[in-house]
Amino acid sequence: MLETLLPLLTQFLEGKTDLLSKSDSLGPRIYYYFKEIIRYWNKLNFILLRISTGKTPPISLQANCLYAIFRFLYEKTPIETIFNELVAISKTSSEKKILRSFLGTLRTFDWEQAIKGKSDEEILSLEAAIPTFVIQKLCPVMSFEFLKQNLQYMNDITRESTQSLRINTLRAEAEGDVVSQIESELKQQGIEFHPDSNIPELYHISNEKKSIILQNHWYRSGHLIFQDKASAAVVSILDPQPNELICDLCAAPGIKTSLIAQNTNNTAQIFAIDVQTQRTNQLKQLLHHLNVSGVGILNTDGLNLPFRSSFHFDKVLLDAPCTGSGTFLTNPELKWRQNQKFLQQNCYFQSKLLETAMSILKPGGILVYSTCSLYPEEGELQILKFKDTLLPLSLPNWISACYQIDESPLDGMGRLFPAIHQTQGFFVTKLQKVD
Repeated sequence: MLETLLPLLTQFLEGKTDLLSKSDSLGPRIYYYFKEIIRYWNKLNFILLRISTGKTPPISLQANCLYAIFRFLYEKTPIETIFNELVAISKTSSEKKILRSFLGTLRTFDWEQAIKGKSDEEILSLEAAIPTFVIQKLCPVMSFEFLKQNLQYMNDITRESTQSLRINTLRAEAEGDVVSQIESELKQQGIEFHPDSNIPELYHISNEKKSIILQNHWYRSGHLIFQDKASAAVVSILDPQPNELICDLCAAPGIKTSLIAQNTNNTAQIFAIDVQTQRTNQLKQLLHHLNVSGVGILNTDGLNLPFRSSFHFDKVLLDAPCTGSGTFLTNPELKWRQNQKFLQQNCYFQSKLLETAMSILKPGGILVYSTCSLYPEEGELQILKFKDTLLPLSLPNWISACYQIDESPLDGMGRLFPAIHQTQGFFVTKLQKVD
């Protein structure tokens, strides 16, 4: 296992990105350790530097040390056990000597002493393993305690205690009503199946039962599909109706597109658009698997659509590309890409996509805009640019209020917070284009 894991961690140390998705195919143990070590990357590095006292191990051994810190700190593994694991793959006596010295110092490491004298912001950054950039961005819009609760939720892997999924009635209707059959069979397999209190299509199961679902014939045949509650909420807010002309502007991989089709029983005319070819292919495969029809799939740039100027939609869903600052629980690698440049790049494209959405929406049409981000720049501040051309519409009362900008509440905008809703961090707004 370590022969595969440690080179992956070394690549991350060298600045390579998007490694987490690739590690998923290498087995659950490797994926677990790689994901969790990345999750606590800055904290583990802080400890590494403290222990090394200026004599940082060579990069070829830094991954070994980070693995050792994680095992010792989070899994309470005895030092000798860790040493035996690492020495078994060490190539030279010099490496073994460095590791033994490092582990000897790790044994006596005192966290409270290490953070003594640091500010509350610095301590939160280290303990929650979050870049200070994120904390500085969010402190003006939420209390320090609430920020702490959300960051802790997005770091605690034990919080992934439940999984959300829905029964795909499009596939079910092709073979008769099987909802009761699915519920009955899952109960026979010992899987508790709890309906969501806010979204009728969703059910919740224990996370430990996910592997059973993945092997279940109902899942393999497209009757069941995993979907985060925040993702389903966006479609619920869009409220698609039969025979409407609907555009899903950034559609891949197609989970929300398929729910739009399901909620309209395949009677809405949907255009699903995505610029990335590989993701568009995934979209096609998913919609076919789920028995979705009536969808025009376009692999094209959302900033330059091939529609005539007279072609307008009843509704547009824009779940825009963003920093992913609300998704650290499932995608911790994104933490370490958070900076001002990354935020500005995403904000620029969101603004341009909003202009596109406005141009293809008919007068009186409905726009739902969402991002899986906690930053106000990717939510409230984006929408305020269009306040003169968009009329805010009400959201479900179970969705939290959005941030106050200049101490003023904003209509038609809301947020899902990890610490409150047990979902990804999401911004969502529902707006009507002024005639």
